[in-house]
Amino acid sequence: MTVGSIEFSILISIAGGLLLAAGVVMLRKRWLERGKAGRAFLIGGWIAIAGSLLALAEAWGAELGTTYALGILSLASYAVIAATFERRTNKARTREGTVDPEERPTNWRRGIGKALLAIVLAGIASIGVGVVAAIHLPLPPQDRAVLGGLLVPALWGAGMAWTLCDPRLTRATIILVAISALGYGVAFLPKAFS
Repeated sequence: MTVGSIEFSILISIAGGLLLAAGVVMLRKRWLERGKAGRAFLIGGWIAIAGSLLALAEAWGAELGTTYALGILSLASYAVIAATFERRTNKARTREGTVDPEERPTNWRRGIGKALLAIVLAGIASIGVGVVAAIHLPLPPQDRAVLGGLLVPALWGAGMAWTLCDPRLTRATIILVAISALGYGVAFLPKAFS
């Protein structure tokens, strides 16, 4: 690296950092105007962030530039949050209407149905999605197998939690059957036709 290229990289980095900070400020402005029309701030903020990512990648290369950009994005976000921080006094509030869980009829058939949905059907659906990840992700075979294997228990747990919290058994059944059919279809149908 020559002295001129280092100076150019520093100038581009400063411009990229300022552009990134402007993008964060625009996104914060959009957040504060939630109910009003502020799409220009939203679009402009993301365009500024994307432009700063490109500028930093140009200045330092793709790997270092992306790392620097994400670091600067985090610092700029923290700075905007710290600048707009406000301390509110804690007032003792009494809740007039508390939200209680929905009263649902329970019987042994509903309990068995929920257990079967949560354990069996959520497991089948999560295995289907894990197999799709292990077969079709654009990664080396070892990485696909590990990622597919790690996805299964996480998705199974999420499916179990959602199924047990959902008051409508038919909705949970339809969604889990659709995910299972889609997962196994995407995983194995292309091989059946080849």
